Amino acid sequence: MVGIEHYVINTMKSIYEIFKGNEHLIDLHPVEELIDYTQELEGMIFEKNMEKDKEHIFKSMLEDILTSCNELEENKLLVERYPDLYKKMDADIIVESLKKFILEMNRNHRLGL
Repeated sequence: MVGIEHYVINTMKSIYEIFKGNEHLIDLHPVEELIDYTQELEGMIFEKNMEKDKEHIFKSMLEDILTSCNELEENKLLVERYPDLYKKMDADIIVESLKKFILEMNRNHRLGL
């Protein structure tokens, strides 16, 4: 489905390309209504794509956070089992790093958190 949306967006012509040579038709009321409706649909497609992008970013962020949590748990088990070989990770530093990561992603992608 994403492929079709991508194709439609990339092959769309502007209003002026469609009415090239027949610009006088643009001022007709039914055509004006059609143009307004088309622009409204374009806006809806753009918003939908933005939502999908944000959804992908949130999913990626959650995967990264989950990976960090799993690494912390693994380290905890290794430290308990082999205290001489592994150094305990500082959870406070990890939480601080995760918070910075989330805030940076929010700023870079304007997620509105």
